[in-house]
Amino acid sequence: MTLSNIVQSILPHGSISADLATLSLAIAVGIALGGIRIRGVRLGVAAVLFSALVFGQFGLSIDPQVVEYFRDFALILFVYSIGLQMGPGFIASLREEGLRLNLLAMSTLVLGALLSAVIIILFGLPRYLSAGVFTGGFATTPALAAAQDTIRQIAGARHFEPQQAVNQLNLAYSVAYPFGLTGPILIVVILRMMFRVNLDEERQKLAAAEEINRPKLEIADIEVTNPTCSGVALRDHRFLQNRGVLFTRLHRASIQTVPTASTTIQIGDFLRAFGPQSALDELIPMMGRPSPINLSDVSGNIERKELVVTRRQVLGKTLRELNLINNHGVTITRIARAGIDLPARASLKLQFGDNVVAVGPMQGLKSVEAELGNSVEALNYTHLIPIFIGVWLGVVVGSIPIWFPGLHGSLRIGLAGGPMLVAIVLSRLGNIGPVVWYMPPAANQLLRDFGMAVFLACVGFSSGDHFVQKLVYQHGLPLIVWGAAVTLIPMFIVALFARLVLKMNFITLSGLIAGAMTSSPTLLFANEITASNASAVAYATVYPLSMLLPVFLAQLLATS
Repeated sequence: MTLSNIVQSILPHGSISADLATLSLAIAVGIALGGIRIRGVRLGVAAVLFSALVFGQFGLSIDPQVVEYFRDFALILFVYSIGLQMGPGFIASLREEGLRLNLLAMSTLVLGALLSAVIIILFGLPRYLSAGVFTGGFATTPALAAAQDTIRQIAGARHFEPQQAVNQLNLAYSVAYPFGLTGPILIVVILRMMFRVNLDEERQKLAAAEEINRPKLEIADIEVTNPTCSGVALRDHRFLQNRGVLFTRLHRASIQTVPTASTTIQIGDFLRAFGPQSALDELIPMMGRPSPINLSDVSGNIERKELVVTRRQVLGKTLRELNLINNHGVTITRIARAGIDLPARASLKLQFGDNVVAVGPMQGLKSVEAELGNSVEALNYTHLIPIFIGVWLGVVVGSIPIWFPGLHGSLRIGLAGGPMLVAIVLSRLGNIGPVVWYMPPAANQLLRDFGMAVFLACVGFSSGDHFVQKLVYQHGLPLIVWGAAVTLIPMFIVALFARLVLKMNFITLSGLIAGAMTSSPTLLFANEITASNASAVAYATVYPLSMLLPVFLAQLLATS
């Protein structure tokens, strides 16, 4: 019995077990190849896509229904976990970069539509084919569906056979589509090599820019020497109103306490202030001078402790409602959520997994620890029910038809947009009653990596079946060249403008490229090489416009 016969008897061709084995092998080979560095650059998990393309070309195919199921489910897992991770900082980033990023994405799409029209006109082909080249070059299936519907409606008036026109449109789309998915990855790689991008430096610049918008909180010890401050309660000090400054320690007559809003300042007091550096720089000369002593070195009953919020009874409650300073003599100085430092304002609501820094007497800290939970076991436990409820909600939201005036048919934000949008909203809410939307970082990373690898493999298998043969069929070769031009040229021009003129950070730029091209593989690639959520934030910022605008542009091209 030959080896092939043995394999066939164990894994019959066309069986689910054979499909799973082929899928797993393609992923393993792709990840291994992706780890190879060429001139300092490696494809990483994106190599899984090319591995699956090669598998498909050589006849190692998978049942299309199996591919479609795993592709969609893996995409859902990836975008949902990304949404949960980036949710806490998404709104702030949207306010800061939203308009600029969407204008750049719109410019890319309009340039792509114009280039598609020019190419088809120059080569004397039916003009409706420009819609196929455009939708394939930008890998946008909803726009293809809209163009198909438009062609069927205008066929009678234009005197051409609708089904033949739709078939030609589909051919243009199908041969341009694979490069529409993978071409943006090439743009990211080229830009990285062209500008010799140092990702560590880009991350540092991004962090510095975020500090300007969300200033880093610092500590300052102050000696009160200004007579005008004497006898004034902290709550009545005008400068402190809405400046985000907290006082965490008061040293008076060799005794350390935690000051409250009603604490009256006296000459000779030593105070520890916590807040933005710019506010502290103004506050110190107003109250006196920098303290000659470090209050951390002064022996006393005041301690500092880091705690984690895990007790369900406090979720959704504000710091004002908890009133820890009056109940336990403890003040919360810092709260970190999903890696983002948040000012400890009285109106801030606690969420599961928040890391808080508490300052106060030891007995009070013990009481606050019991009230907040601080259970490492609860923090690392993966809550499966919220995950599947969130996935269900994401699928439902992504499937809701949206109707726009003048648009033939409806539009859905789909399985890439729905779960991500739902995850962002849920991560902002934190919890709904007893249901907590927190996911441990290790579980989040596992879902992201697993979803990334499986999705890319499925995309490769769906495009790789006799891929070369498709290129030489009819106008296949010219169409793929034109589709590649539509994929690369507009986005590359806009990316150069963003980098050279606007000085856009490379990490944000990679997310813009993925979002403007609605290319999930590019987002996966950018997320993996940059090790930053900033690319996903940029992707989510431009994704709605990048999904909607091509629908109108494709209809316009189909009717031109």
